[in-house]
Order: sequence, then structure tokens, then C-alpha cells
Amino acid sequence: MKRPATHSVPATPLPVATERTARCTNCGAAVRGRYCSDCGQSTEYHLHSFWDILREAAEVVTHADSRLWRTLWSLVFRPGFLSQQFLAGRRASYLSPFRLYLVLSIVFFLIASVTGPLAHRADRTSAAAPRAAPAAAELCRMQVSTVPGPEWIREQFSSACLRSQADQGRAITQSFIHNLGRAMFIFLPLLAAAMRLMYWRPKRSYVTHLVLLIHNHAFAFLLMSALLTTLYWIHSGLLTALLIGVAMCYLIYYLYRSIARVYAESWSRTLVKFAVLSLAYVVCAACTVFLAGLYSAETV
Repeated sequence: MKRPATHSVPATPLPVATERTARCTNCGAAVRGRYCSDCGQSTEYHLHSFWDILREAAEVVTHADSRLWRTLWSLVFRPGFLSQQFLAGRRASYLSPFRLYLVLSIVFFLIASVTGPLAHRADRTSAAAPRAAPAAAELCRMQVSTVPGPEWIREQFSSACLRSQADQGRAITQSFIHNLGRAMFIFLPLLAAAMRLMYWRPKRSYVTHLVLLIHNHAFAFLLMSALLTTLYWIHSGLLTALLIGVAMCYLIYYLYRSIARVYAESWSRTLVKFAVLSLAYVVCAACTVFLAGLYSAETV
């Protein structure tokens, strides 16, 4: 007996559950996962309470930006390493040299304005300032009158000295620190251009010299910040001299070692070039400090 023909009915496909695509709260792009592929912001960024803020701060310090600690360790104990890594293209693991320089320079000038010797002198002499002001003003006028040049220059210097005496040098100190920080942005590119004259064979790019100078100055700012902070709490002359001597010796070794690592030349060539560069740097730095002080005295 023949079975009746049956027609198969195609099964209706079951609805597939679709995952709702999240949107980045920063740039609005579609996000699948923990981080936005366009701007990199985390999708788990929620700050609804004070404890969320504390947890976020702890994550930034200890985990999220571990590049900071890795960069500072390499900056202090591995001279020239950060410049070498940056020039080789390995840049994601460390902070940018320009950002590092900017942050450490701001920290240094802030500490210098608070703990510097002029600040100590101003605090110690603030009580005696009213009694000594007339005599100091008269002495200032007598000294400025001997300055060579036209009358308008002597008047500017006299006015700057009188204002400096009135506030124990606070205004001119702050102006000098501010102007010196701005002058460094001109000083470093000019010094990098001069370094090309000494490293012309084999030819190296201008960026190589500039990056090395930026890293070395960032280290110098960090070292001087630590030194000023330490000396602020130390009142022993012998210990102060010892700390300054150790810091200067390590700074000289650091600069020499950084040049030797980045340029990879023989120790004799490196030593000669380091000596010439050190002399040129001292002369240029002295001129920069003098001009910054002169400009501060005229504009305070």
C-alpha cells in the first residue's frame, strides 16, 4: 500500500538573540568589549560615589598608568635608555619625553620657588625689613647711579631694586623662575642644533640630539627637586656639602653615560666630546640665566 505523499514544511528559524551594541560615553562610537576602539576609554568607568573616586585614583597610581613608574625608574638608573627606546620606536611602554620634561620642570620650579635660598632669606629678614628699608633704599640708589649706560636704563634698574627691597626679593624671584622656565624652551632647541656640528659623521638626525637633551634635562630637574626638598630639612653644613657633592658626581656620570649609550662611540671620542659639550653648555647656560635675570629685573 502506497503511503500518501507528504510535503516537508521548512522550519521557521528561531530568532537569534542579538547583543545590544554599547556606545562609548566619550566619543559615541560603538563598543564591544571593555575598551573603545576609537578613543581607548574604558566602558567600566563609573563614578557614583566617593569610594568610586578613591578606587579610580588608586588604579591610576598603581595599575592603570604603570608607565609612570617604569619611566621614572629608567630615567634615574638607566642613563640614555629612554632616548634609545624612543628613537628605536618602542614608545608605548614609556611616557613621552616632552610630557615627562614638562611635568618635571613644573615640579622643579614649584619646589625651587618654595624651598630656594631666597625664600629662606625672605622669611628670616621679613621682621627686620621695615627698619632697614630706608637705608637699603638709599644704598640701592647709590649703587645704581654707578651703572654705565643711558639714564632710562639706570632708572629701570633703580625702580627694580627698590621694588625688590620692598618685598625682600619675592617678586623678582618668582619672575626669574617663570622666565627661566620659558627660556629653556629656546635654549634646548638651540643646543640640539649645536650638537649636530659635533656628531656629523655618521650623520644623525636633529631629533636624536633634542630627545637626548630633553631626557637629560628631565633627569636634572628630578634630581634637583629631590635635592632641594632634602636640603630644606637639613641644617648641617657638612651633610649639605656631602649631598651636593654626591648629586653633582652622579649628574656628571649620568650625562656622560647617556651620551655613550645613545651615540655608541668609543670611550675616548665620547670623553672628548663630552668635555667640549660641557664647556659649551656651561657658557650657554650662564648666558641664559643672565638674560633671564636681566629680563626679570626690567619687567618685575
